[in-house]
Amino acid sequence: MRGGRMIITILDECRVEEKCQSCPFSQTSKCMEACPTDAIFLLNNKSFSCLTCGECARNCPNKAIKRNEFGGYYVDRRRCNGCGICANVCPIGIIKIVEKDGKKFPMGICSMCGVCVEVCPYNARVSSYELLNTKREGLAERYLKVLENLMKVKLFRAEEKPGKVVEKVERKSIKIDRDKCVGCLRCSYLCPRDTIVPDSIDACTSCNLCGENCPKDAIKDGEVDYNKCILCLKCVEICPNDALKVENFKVIKVKEDKTSQPTSYCINCGLCAEHCPSGALRFENGHLYYSPDVCWKCMECVKICPNDVRRIKQDFRRLYIHKGNLMPKASMGNNKLYSCESPVDDRVVGGCSLCEICINNCPEEAISITTVKLEKIKDENCILCGTCSNVCPRDAIIIDRSNGEVLFTDNCIACETCAIHCPRDVIPNTTGYKKVVDRENSFIRTDMDFCIKCGLCNKVCPNNCIDYGVIDKERCEFCGACYNICPTKAIYLHRKWKVKE
Repeated sequence: MRGGRMIITILDECRVEEKCQSCPFSQTSKCMEACPTDAIFLLNNKSFSCLTCGECARNCPNKAIKRNEFGGYYVDRRRCNGCGICANVCPIGIIKIVEKDGKKFPMGICSMCGVCVEVCPYNARVSSYELLNTKREGLAERYLKVLENLMKVKLFRAEEKPGKVVEKVERKSIKIDRDKCVGCLRCSYLCPRDTIVPDSIDACTSCNLCGENCPKDAIKDGEVDYNKCILCLKCVEICPNDALKVENFKVIKVKEDKTSQPTSYCINCGLCAEHCPSGALRFENGHLYYSPDVCWKCMECVKICPNDVRRIKQDFRRLYIHKGNLMPKASMGNNKLYSCESPVDDRVVGGCSLCEICINNCPEEAISITTVKLEKIKDENCILCGTCSNVCPRDAIIIDRSNGEVLFTDNCIACETCAIHCPRDVIPNTTGYKKVVDRENSFIRTDMDFCIKCGLCNKVCPNNCIDYGVIDKERCEFCGACYNICPTKAIYLHRKWKVKE
């Protein structure tokens, strides 16, 4: 049988003899009393607990036992019929079927809530995450070996799923220094892949594309020197926001001056290529390539893009009209022409190839290619709610509640989906693009028929807005801490996200 990541007992520290002579806990222990799921038992005066090996979940015919965001397991009592198979397959026999209010269900499955770690007076209960890559890592093996000998069963450690915990994850991408950026949006307008998303702005941003394309240097940032202007109209054609037009033989600026920084940009995580079913996207050495001829336009890349850079863009062509007839631009002469844009086709855009055009054209040198490092999070502002793990598209995040850390596995590609959704902004966010819960279209509630009044929700709520399942929805921020910690999944949570303004 297998033992995954779990909470173990440092046997030399647990209930040592001299400390137990007058101990009132002769048949139980503080950790046993605190455990909300009865997942700890005494053996030879030492505390042992559920191995979180997952045998119960793998053998449950109703799929009622599932892994949570902390590496433990919970029982969905709506699906459980109390058949007892989980108890039969448990390698250490800790799972028991109990009956309450006419309903049978298992107890003895660890949810990795970490309460036992906090209450142990001898610091003898620790998460196996805490022992990773240290000289104490062998303590977990010793713990299993002692339990194996006492229980007369064969135990061994399994590879951690969904991946091995790593110290750091690296990714190379462009980075815009928001402090240096003046909001001209040149990078966005010049990007050949439409990978830097501009704010919706209907104004002159002083990008000076008009000046760079004027053959006579007659215009700068929309201001025209009429002594030099030859009315070639290159400035009018190149202006990305249609801020210029011709009126009575003069090019004039018709929109106000306004600057705005890009809302988001591609960070070369490669998620879009990973989810592309047609092979139209390739991610090679940090560069993203797109071949539209094999694209199905299934929108999988659009849906998975964490920064909403991958998107549908409609191409237009400018039409010139005279007296209801289409006219070639060259035949303008002295005729009064009207122009309009006609849609041509839809195409999927967004995806950085690190061509450096934005870097070379930024007037403030605010853009660079950097290596982003994502390391484990241990921050006093982190509420260990589990939202990061909920939204991770690669199941690459584990919340170590007992040690107060957010850990990343080798499945992580630093896509920053976790950072974009983090309610406390403790995970590094390269672009600053942010999403928050859309409260009007989200809901949370507790099914009191399945609540066991364990109080874990009270303990983890950062806003003290839940009391044994009763939720104050006005104060709730939908962080998901109670939902993720609930050992019976009595709490329902549905979240819709919106871009933070």
